[in-house]
Amino acid sequence: MTKSCGSCGMCCKLLGVEAIEKASGDWCAHYQRGKGCAIYAERPAACASFTCLWLDSEKLGDAWRPDRAKFVLYTARDGARLNVVVDPAAPAAWRREPYYSRLKTMSQRAFDGYELLVSIGDRRIVVFPDQDVDLGVINPDHKIISGYAEKDGAQIPYAMVLSDLPDTPAKPE
Repeated sequence: MTKSCGSCGMCCKLLGVEAIEKASGDWCAHYQRGKGCAIYAERPAACASFTCLWLDSEKLGDAWRPDRAKFVLYTARDGARLNVVVDPAAPAAWRREPYYSRLKTMSQRAFDGYELLVSIGDRRIVVFPDQDVDLGVINPDHKIISGYAEKDGAQIPYAMVLSDLPDTPAKPE
């Protein structure tokens, strides 16, 4: 079965596109409901190269189509991170079934160095098999790292926000 975007367009709402100054969470001015992209032939490279995981995966059925699920799935960091970008109008959508239990299963890959990151606006949540770490609202330009560290023979999950440090240390006054 070949999937197509059809009238979905959730990526046109949820993802930011710098080339056309489109903010994440706002509908793209070029998206026409039921018709798709009005500038499809000339769309920015970021749009042309984007493919949501629902389109690519035979394992994700119709319930996972972004306009039905109310979130877009895509990979980043050469496949090492699964991003779940949730529609702020339905912030708990990712916690509903059948999604939540499947996402928790997907998060098992964290033991092998993979990440599963939920974004709801500027709020970030790192999903681990046994817990979800809510990092709160963060600057989207800051990096997030997560994984497991060994402590007393046990694997302990961690999630951190890295902010950019100034190039030179502050001088005491």
